[in-house]
Amino acid sequence: MGTLTRGRLSLLSLVIAIVGLLVTPGALAQTTACAGDYDVTVEALLLNPNAGFSPSEATVALTTPIPAGDYTLAMVSYDDHSNKLVDQTDQVNEQWFLQLLDAAGAVVYQSGVSPDLPDAQDWLTFNTTATLTGDAVTMRVVHAAIGTNVNSIVANCAAFTAVVPELGSIGDTVWLDTDGNGLLDGDEAGISGITVGLGGPVVGSTTTDANGAYSFTDLPAGTYVVTVGAGPAGTALTTVGSFSVLLSEGEDHVDADFGFTPVIVEPELGSIGDTVWLDADGNGWMNGPEAGIAGARVFLSVPGTTGAIETSTDANGNYLFANLAAGSYDVTVDVTTAPADTTLTTVGAFSVALEAGEDFKAADFGFNGIAVLATAAIGDQVWMDDDLDGVFDAGEDVLAGVTVSIFDTVSGTTQTAVTGASGQYLFAALTAGTYEVSVISATAPESTALTTVGTYTITLSDGQTTLLADFGFAQSLPNTGFETADFGIAGLVLLLIGAAALVLVRPGSRTPWHLVNAYGVH
Repeated sequence: MGTLTRGRLSLLSLVIAIVGLLVTPGALAQTTACAGDYDVTVEALLLNPNAGFSPSEATVALTTPIPAGDYTLAMVSYDDHSNKLVDQTDQVNEQWFLQLLDAAGAVVYQSGVSPDLPDAQDWLTFNTTATLTGDAVTMRVVHAAIGTNVNSIVANCAAFTAVVPELGSIGDTVWLDTDGNGLLDGDEAGISGITVGLGGPVVGSTTTDANGAYSFTDLPAGTYVVTVGAGPAGTALTTVGSFSVLLSEGEDHVDADFGFTPVIVEPELGSIGDTVWLDADGNGWMNGPEAGIAGARVFLSVPGTTGAIETSTDANGNYLFANLAAGSYDVTVDVTTAPADTTLTTVGAFSVALEAGEDFKAADFGFNGIAVLATAAIGDQVWMDDDLDGVFDAGEDVLAGVTVSIFDTVSGTTQTAVTGASGQYLFAALTAGTYEVSVISATAPESTALTTVGTYTITLSDGQTTLLADFGFAQSLPNTGFETADFGIAGLVLLLIGAAALVLVRPGSRTPWHLVNAYGVH
């Protein structure tokens, strides 16, 4: 529904009306009512109500097109027939409406019909609203009804004023959620300098202020997505990382809050171990066949502090202090819990600088004594004999994982041992007697051959330990064989020099022939 604004004519207007339409009737009803963003004036004589006593119309080209959208509309009407008759039977209806048309002539808006002018009223303003479904370039003014008498109504003008929608906002806080419950509690503080992004009809970003607050203002209605950036180092979100907000016209949405809580990073824990053993050969190294000592007490302490924690070795002589944070530790063994008449063959305490997550398994304690020496043993080394001299020299690589067997010629039994990381093996707890110790060449690296004997025959007395049953291996030359088309050469001297370089010396001290070794050296 529209509203009416009423008015009366001036004496000058009445005089002009009596004299006749000597001027444009529209000029008699000038008013400030047509003051909008888009004003359209209708020349009064364009609208002729006498054409066959049917509704007439006038078409006005708009100086400025009116864009689609929402507007308020003021339609101003004027009747220059001021002397209305007392008898209203011959007073025709004085009403009109307007249409807006787009460039194709389609109607994009049609107003309601303006009210009729009462007898004593000469002009009115009909206020209503208008929604244009397209851009208008033409206005059509139409009389709604015509009677038998001349109707002197004048459609003066129309004023369209754009309706500016109310704008809203979205906020509001990024905070340190200390209790991690996802709710902004009264004593929890905001986080400044956090980036928050906005997507939707309006796109942008902002950062939180000193109180953790942020706001996107002047937002038209629509659907928005609000996303928070990275929080402070060492924190994690306790809320969602983005909100979808359906913003109504003029709404202030203040619930897009983001919480971050400190993340407690559990330190990587490590351990310290690992074995207390009976060092049968007394060399301070734990060889494969040497047995662990069960029930030995081991202590762990932190330097500079009092007190210690302790544990005992299991049936295999192993112990472990687990779940240890990085730091310095001292590990000691209680020698009174080792077998009687034994002494340490290693240090009695280790100082360990444990890294985060490290499992230190080298704090081993060896014991040896009279009871052990009364038992015979045989060992000890398998290695790569690079210079082929049959002697284990410094710098030569050891061979781990090689199997060695021992045959007891008295009992007829056989045992095996596998060399450890040091390339060593040991058969301990042997009784006096004769033994055959052999290396299983098939367990040595491929393309290697022995540089020592493959079997030792050793006679032991009570408690004797022999650590000279060593086995050396070297890279072997390929066996090319003798082809049927090959021929023999008589009278040549073959010399073996260094790393298997073969030299054939011709008789008469002539220039020697050289054979190529496995490495392509002449």
